Amino acid sequence: MIKIERQNKILHYLNVNGSLSISKISKELKCSEETVRKDLVELERESKLIRIHGGAYIEDRYDKGFSSNIRETLLKEEKMYISDIALDFVKDRNTLMLDSSTTCIEFAKKILNSKIYVTIITNSLQIANLCDFSENAKLILLGGKFRTRNKSFTGYHTTDILKLYNADISFVSYPSIDIKLGLGDNNYEELRVRETMLKHSKVKILLMDHTKFSENASIVFSKISNINCIITDKKINKKWEEFFKREDINVKF
Repeated sequence: MIKIERQNKILHYLNVNGSLSISKISKELKCSEETVRKDLVELERESKLIRIHGGAYIEDRYDKGFSSNIRETLLKEEKMYISDIALDFVKDRNTLMLDSSTTCIEFAKKILNSKIYVTIITNSLQIANLCDFSENAKLILLGGKFRTRNKSFTGYHTTDILKLYNADISFVSYPSIDIKLGLGDNNYEELRVRETMLKHSKVKILLMDHTKFSENASIVFSKISNINCIITDKKINKKWEEFFKREDINVKF
């Protein structure tokens, strides 16, 4: 398949679905993921799409982001591995804040399948639905403006309610992390929710798979400050080791 034909198929897929994952579209086009990445870079330069962690999307007037249904299928084993480590930080009767990331959704499943009794404060409708079937979790669901693509609540109403609570631990997962720019997000209102969760918890933990240290397609950024721990699935390189040491951030993998 020649490049122009392949790129037209990518754009057609985006026009129909709104977003795509690199792994899925590469299989449909029968080409390598690297070829798709190069196509996405070219198409982004032509302002035909916006690249994001693991794929791309077309910006519309309501939202910026990547379908949670697609993100849930990406790096499933890595998210489960991270969740196993994160569970060691949770104690009985803890109050936890969990964001709407698919990593935190996977982590919520791990918590709810344990025998640990917790209170979960979240803006994720998917996590709320999981809690409906659990006997060991008290749920506080934050209301606000509903983001259909991410199945989450955001906006000033959400952050104002969030400020009324204080948690033992917050677990959040940003789409990317950059030494110079900080923690990257694809939606300003989701960024504000994550920032508020971190500010209103005693212990602040980031759940970040290894790809988020190398791929940067984020729109807005937050400073890396006062983070206690980052949990990832692979050993980080020396540059990141030195950075986290300077920032006094513990790393678990």
